[in-house]
Amino acid sequence: MKALYKVIIGAGIIISILICLWSILFYFAVLYEIDDETEDSLELYAFQLIQKKNEGKLDSILYDGSNNSFFIETISKEEALKMENMSFADTNIFINDKNETEPCKRLVMAFYDTEENYYKLTVYTPTLEKYELRERILVLVIIIVFILIASVITIYYRVFQKSLKPLYILLSWHRNYQLGKEKQNFPICNSDIKEIKELFDAAKSSTLRAEETYKQQKLFLGHASHEIQTPLAVSITQLESLLEEETLSKEQMQKVFTTLTTLRKMTKMNKSLLLLSKIENNQFNNIEKVNINQIIKEKIEIFKETFSQKDITLTIKENNSLELNIDIILCEMLINNLLKNAFIHNIYKGEIIIDINKDAISVSNSGKPYSLNKKMIFNYFYKESKSENSTGLGLVLIKSICKKNNLSIDYQFNNKKHQFIITKK
Repeated sequence: MKALYKVIIGAGIIISILICLWSILFYFAVLYEIDDETEDSLELYAFQLIQKKNEGKLDSILYDGSNNSFFIETISKEEALKMENMSFADTNIFINDKNETEPCKRLVMAFYDTEENYYKLTVYTPTLEKYELRERILVLVIIIVFILIASVITIYYRVFQKSLKPLYILLSWHRNYQLGKEKQNFPICNSDIKEIKELFDAAKSSTLRAEETYKQQKLFLGHASHEIQTPLAVSITQLESLLEEETLSKEQMQKVFTTLTTLRKMTKMNKSLLLLSKIENNQFNNIEKVNINQIIKEKIEIFKETFSQKDITLTIKENNSLELNIDIILCEMLINNLLKNAFIHNIYKGEIIIDINKDAISVSNSGKPYSLNKKMIFNYFYKESKSENSTGLGLVLIKSICKKNNLSIDYQFNNKKHQFIITKK
């Protein structure tokens, strides 16, 4: 999950809980105020009635109004003393004008007049509007809660997204970054956040160190391979001349031959390293449109005698014509190494199948009855077999050529055959 969404979800949950708690408290606080105001109004009305009763202005003991109703009954002093000073309750009352029963608030209290006659006063006030008001307040609170949550989360998302925009730019650049590739300008940090600035500085410093180390390694590899080539050639020539001497014993000749074989393998390995260095340094830049079908046919003619040594059956499936924009020398290296790899790691009376399509070419060969290590086969000097003809650099060369020419290479093990697929990106 992205950091942005994780933070928004976490913050959204906390904010939602807090706003919901606040809304519940607010709702009950409003209801409390409504009840308190109703009771105060009822209490005031009761005192007005008592005052009128003491003044003798009440014509009857029962009075019905559209808004308030009251009932006064005579009680004994003992009953009056037993009653609470004032008690409130929610109940129902029948409204004569409307001919229906409605909810109301009731106040019951005892009082006495100037002649010390004791009375029980019951006062009613309809609360229908109060219940309607409660419902409206509840609906409004719910609406406000949703608006608040949505607004806070939206604002939080926008602010956080804008704050992290430089970080996403850095991540995007890093995903597309390739070590050693030119024209990969480091993104500019347009943020005033201290931590993001420090991250940009650290990433830039690390990238520059990696680039410098990579350049030094390429230079060392190129110079070392070039310098080793001459002494190897001289050593091989001298050993070949030594083999022509008739004074050597059979044992001495065997030792010289073994040393010569080792030096020749080292020469092949050194040439491969030198080629890799040249490819990485972009020394093959004569790009032209090359017909892969034609190149393969030319190389097969050269490899025919080689294939016959293991009695290998070769099949070419030309489903379409494949054309690549590539340096012709690199293209020939690519096809050479694909065919050589298929031959070296094949079995006696094995099979090689070349499948050519419009956007891809695959070379399949029989060999070991199990899949190779897909993660390791393209690494330097990795070898599944102990073949003397293998340097462990053939697939590295293939991958390097593909990488420099916008091609992808993949390995599959299907139908007991090892398949290498090169595809246009």
